[in-house]
Parts: sequence; structure tokens; C-alpha cells
Amino acid sequence: MTSSTQERKPLLALLQKTAIAKSTNQGLTLIEGLLAIVIIAITMVSITPPIFWAVASRVQTQRAEQALKLAQGEIDRVRTIIDRGKDRTTTFLPPVVSGNVRDSATVAAPNNAGTGVISTRSCSGTVATLPPANAATFVQIDTNGDCTADYLLQTFRSQGLDERGNAFTGASGQTLSGFVMGVRVYSTVARAELTAGRGSTQPASLRGTNGLGNQLNRPLAVLYSTIVRSNEGQNLEIYRKLCPANNPTTGSC
Repeated sequence: MTSSTQERKPLLALLQKTAIAKSTNQGLTLIEGLLAIVIIAITMVSITPPIFWAVASRVQTQRAEQALKLAQGEIDRVRTIIDRGKDRTTTFLPPVVSGNVRDSATVAAPNNAGTGVISTRSCSGTVATLPPANAATFVQIDTNGDCTADYLLQTFRSQGLDERGNAFTGASGQTLSGFVMGVRVYSTVARAELTAGRGSTQPASLRGTNGLGNQLNRPLAVLYSTIVRSNEGQNLEIYRKLCPANNPTTGSC
């Protein structure tokens, strides 16, 4: 082997290493870059709807839970009034409706906005009060302190019974001792449908949704309760009389 050949070998090895390094550092081609963009876009499109669906469902569930607390709070308020006895005047109680209170066909959805807003803070202007003037009027309730309605509350009750179990007529000597009441709480987004007379009495479904769902015209919470003074001597008999489902005077349990 000649000396020139021996000198050429290290040079060839160096050239080979340089070629390999160049081929390794060439980077992505245009087609490879476009392919990567397409893959990323497909991935984003596939995961975005489930994210929106999960967030919207969670928000709607939280609204329904708060609406249920508002409905239960109204029932507790009325029950306290009845138990106190001396404050059992119709001024502080839900408006009376005729027929079976639990029958959604008997008590239609409200279609009239009450005056003012009940808020967690002191707001300028008229402050709303409970109960509303009639069953067709909803009370506007603010829960986050911005003096703007977040929920719309409808409440109503049956005529009720006196302490002897007779139909309460408001006559002298009668004391209202028991009745059936109902509460529906709508989201404020239902205002337009309610005032247009297109409100529904069926509870909104809490199934997964990526929008407002059917809370646009349905209540988020619906509660019914039989209210009887806890220390009334004939409270069991009053309960029994309030419970028949087809009693147009007293309502049902």
C-alpha cells in the first residue's frame, strides 16, 4: 500500500462524517411540516367540543343547585311564619291559586316581572319583596351582589285549612294552619320566554349540554311542600285532609 493511499483514508472518513452530519441536520421538509399542522388541527378539533360540553354542563348543574337552595329557602321562610303562629297572616304567605297546587296544568308559568330586585347588597331603586302579588308574577333575585337578577322565583299555595281542619276562608275566628305550596325557580335567561307567555312548568333537564339547554323556558328547580303548624293539636288530621290528590280546595301532598 502506498503512502498516498494511507493518507487518503483519514480524509475519506472525515468526508463521510461530514456528509452524515449534514443529512442529520437538514430538518423537516415542507410536506412534513404541513402534515404536523394537520395532525395538531385534527387533535384540537376532536378535544375542544368535549371541553366546552363539560364546562357548560358543570355551570348548568351549579345554577340548578343554587336554584334548589332558593326554592328550599322560600319553603323554610313560609314554614317559619306558620310555626310562629302570631304572624300567620296572608300578607306574608304565597298567593292563593285554585285547584291542585301540584298539577302543573293548574298553575301556569309566570308571565309578569315583579318590581325591583331582591339582592345580597343594598341596591338603588325599588327593592322587591316576597311574596309576589299573584302567582303569575315572578320575583327577581340577585345572588352575586351586582343588583341584577340572576333568578326568577314563582311561589303559590292552596287555600288551606284552619285549626279545625275546615277550609280556610279568612273568616273571623279562623286561623290558617295548613296548606300546600309550590315554588319554581327560573334562570334569568328565561325572562323573554316567560314574559312572552311561552314559559313551561316542567323542570329543565340537567343532561349534558354545550349551551343553555332548555333552561330558556323551563324552571331549574321545582319544589312542593305540605305546610302544617308543627305544634297544632290536629296537625295529623290536617295532613290527611291536605293529602288527597283530587281535592280542588286544599290541594294535595
